[in-house]
Amino acid sequence: MLGPSIIARYVFREITVSFLFCFAVFLLTGLIAGFLPLVQKGMETGLELTLILLQLLIFTLPTTLVTVLPPSVLIGILLGLGRMAVDNEISALKSSGISVLHLLPPVLALGLIGTGLSLVSTLYLVPKGVSEAKELSQQALTTRPDAGIEERTFFDRFADLIVYVEEIDSSTGTMSRVFIRESSDPDDIRTIVAKQGKAYPDPEGKAFVVHLRDGTIVRSDRRGDTIATISFPSFVFRYPIQRQESVSFEELPIEEIRRRVKEITRPSPDDTEEKLAYYGRVRNMADILITQRFTHPLACLALALIAFPLGVITMGTSRLNNVTLGLLVIFLYYTLTLATERFARSELAPPELVLPLPFVLFALVSAYLIRCAIMERVPSAIRLFRSLLLRMRRPA
Repeated sequence: MLGPSIIARYVFREITVSFLFCFAVFLLTGLIAGFLPLVQKGMETGLELTLILLQLLIFTLPTTLVTVLPPSVLIGILLGLGRMAVDNEISALKSSGISVLHLLPPVLALGLIGTGLSLVSTLYLVPKGVSEAKELSQQALTTRPDAGIEERTFFDRFADLIVYVEEIDSSTGTMSRVFIRESSDPDDIRTIVAKQGKAYPDPEGKAFVVHLRDGTIVRSDRRGDTIATISFPSFVFRYPIQRQESVSFEELPIEEIRRRVKEITRPSPDDTEEKLAYYGRVRNMADILITQRFTHPLACLALALIAFPLGVITMGTSRLNNVTLGLLVIFLYYTLTLATERFARSELAPPELVLPLPFVLFALVSAYLIRCAIMERVPSAIRLFRSLLLRMRRPA
């Protein structure tokens, strides 16, 4: 008879292969979805910006990793255990007197591995990636500030500036029927309408430069009253680019977030009620961000726990049944996650108490389902799900 250690190694190998397959599929799907728009944008703007955008995609990998690990763990376990259930391997173990609990340690091991990888990402890699991505975005902005201009779309990347273009010649970059509104000075708002225009890179990378032809400049005050109207055959519009030096909480480690919060919310005798309310919102958002760095990785463990009893129960001969069940469980988990996050943002309860609730609820449900699997009793909800799958696949 096979020993528990041999069984554990066999089960771990089975679910790990399925996990790696699912992880590769999800990760490649996310990368391709982000890569194709960058290739298209790079073909339009040149090689230099393309390299910057590809580096930007690399720095967003930790965030993608945190997103794809939990569903990969869940569906990988469901496929691995589901294959064993369909081939009657689990029934053979039961008939040999081996409890299904011997299959739990490798499942927990995979869940803990996913949790550890996700925890490293949320605590270290994601903040660093956000910081580097922000720096690269600023570099791309100074390299080709016009890269985001598209036909019939309002371009508002810069503060106090709106650009609208009717048509863009992809071969020459010439823009037709250009509208620009610049409001950095509220008492001297400039509205420019030109038949043609073309953006040029600034040699110093400090300005957004557009050479306009055959247009009109309308200057007005904050009340909308016209100050002056000027027609021009040729005009070079130059708008200074202000580099963003502020640092967001997302790119800071936990200790630095707490230090910044103390600095921002340090009380003073002349604080108004609005200021105190603002302090409360800052503390709440910081608490949410810090708590999420621990609760997001717990999704791997929560989904691994619930995948164990669901995988042991036979869902039918088709592996698509297990995938369908896995997608439904993922939907439920992240619906609960979004609901608790909204609850925490509304300041109805401390984030430290609300945000871990999806993990706690799934752990309790997993304990019940594991007990049912040990007693070889199929819960009514699972029976209903199996009957629905059979009806859906039954020919009319």
